[in-house]
Formats: sequence, C-alpha cells, structure tokens
Amino acid sequence: MSERPSLWWIDWRLSPGPVVRETIGRFLFFCLLGFALLSLLLSGGGMRRLLADRYAITAVLRAEVPSAEAEGLARKIAALPPVRSAVYRDPEAAWKEFLRAYPGLDPLRGAGGNPMPGYIEIRIRHDRLTGADVGLVASPLRSVSLVEQVLTGEEWLPRLLYAARLASWACWGIFGAFLAGFFLVGRLQERGRVVALSGDFAFLAERGVPVGRLVFFRAAGAAVSGFLLAAAGTAAGGGALFLSLRTFPFLEGGIGPPSDLLLPRTIAAVVLFSCGTALLSAAASLLGWRAARSVRK
Repeated sequence: MSERPSLWWIDWRLSPGPVVRETIGRFLFFCLLGFALLSLLLSGGGMRRLLADRYAITAVLRAEVPSAEAEGLARKIAALPPVRSAVYRDPEAAWKEFLRAYPGLDPLRGAGGNPMPGYIEIRIRHDRLTGADVGLVASPLRSVSLVEQVLTGEEWLPRLLYAARLASWACWGIFGAFLAGFFLVGRLQERGRVVALSGDFAFLAERGVPVGRLVFFRAAGAAVSGFLLAAAGTAAGGGALFLSLRTFPFLEGGIGPPSDLLLPRTIAAVVLFSCGTALLSAAASLLGWRAARSVRK
C-alpha cells in the first residue's frame, strides 16, 4: 500500500473478494426488487388495474335517441381526463349482449319490439379510479337530456375501492419491508467489514489519513455503488418484466402493457428509487462504521 493511497473504493483495494460477493448479492436482490417495483408502478399498486378493467359506468340513453347524437356524446365523455374509453352501444347491440348473458329470452322481443335501450359504456383510467373521479364523470351525465339513467354501482363501489386501497398499502408495505431489510443487512455487512479491516484503517490513520476523510469517502463510495446497483438491477428487472408481459399477454390485465415501462413517470420513479437507495447505502456505511468503532472502544 502506498503512503498516500486514494480513498475512493478503498474497500475494494483492501478486501476485493468479500466486496465482490456482496456486490453480486445486492445486484441480484435489486433485480427482484426492481421487478416488484415496476410491477407495482404499472399496476397502480396491486388491484387497481384489475378493478378498472372490470368496472364501468353505464349511461342508459332515452328511447329513440339518434345514433349520431349518442356517438357525439360518447366522444365528449371520452375526452374527460379520468375516462379511458366511452363506447356507444345501440339498442340492437344491447339486445344481442342481453341474449348472450341470458339465453332463451328471445320471445321478449316478439311481444313488444326491442325492449333494450342504447347505452354508453364508460371505462375509467386505473390511476383515476377514485370516488371523486367517478363522480366527476357521472354527475354531469345525470343532467344531460339524452340520458335516462346513470349506473355507477354506488352501493358496492366504495367497498371495492377501499379493498383496492388496502391491497395497494399491503403491496407497498411488503416492498418497504424488503427495502428496510436491505438497509439492515447492508449495515451489518459494513460493520463486519470495518471490523475485519480495522488494522488497515489504523495503518492509514497512523500515516496521516484523517479518519473523517476516510469515513466520508467510504460513505460516498457506498452511495455511488448503491445508486448504480439499484439502477442496473431495476433495469434488469424491467427487462425481465417486459419479456414476461410479451410472453404471457394475460399478465397485462393485472400489471399493464409493456410500453408503460418507458413512460416518463416510470423512469422518474426508477431514478428516485435509485437515489433513495444511494442514501440508504451511505447511511448504512456511516452507521456500520460507527457501530464497529464503538465496539472496539
């Protein structure tokens, strides 16, 4: 060792074997954590996308509403921010859907013509599926002259939204627990490394290397390493998620389309996660050093 060694990546110079093993383990951990993070981001936290795919607001139209006016109303509804799609079904299409759901009731039509009115089926974006946004869409429709009735499932929707919220909190709670586990394990690893390399650190201190400077560079190196590992692991997890969604299309119903992985908000979340991991890594380095030094004293 030189008299004035560079303190950047000092642990790699003093003990490369254990550091390499820890780095590989952390990278694999971040691959799994990145896969889970991106799945939660795309799905809206768990059940919300599944619920959004199954929930619809139904605007039942009055009898003999012209198709052109009904389609125009559907286009206006589709332009609302919370709405993912708004599709008009004319009375004939509504009757065919009714027969598919309840076969054997064909005689009803013969008795008095088509008993089914036209309607507009409105789907809400999964990230806007809240009671407030449902009301934002449904309330104005109730005053439209073309609309006979608006069905929103007022009786059971709040319970479903509450269940979706609980599922989201549970999923993010589990994710946070794994992240806390990473911090605790990282702190123990840092503490063990400081104890193992205490002789080398004492050697450096005897040759004029300030302890505070050594601690700072180790924490800075841990932060840079944590950021790079989190970014690389999340990218690898994202690649695995992309291949999974392309290979098994049915997963899109619960998670989302692969294209959402490249949305600005998804990339921003990954960068924020990597920055948070860098801070946790630096904190684990500082606390590990402090704990190890206090034990030696």
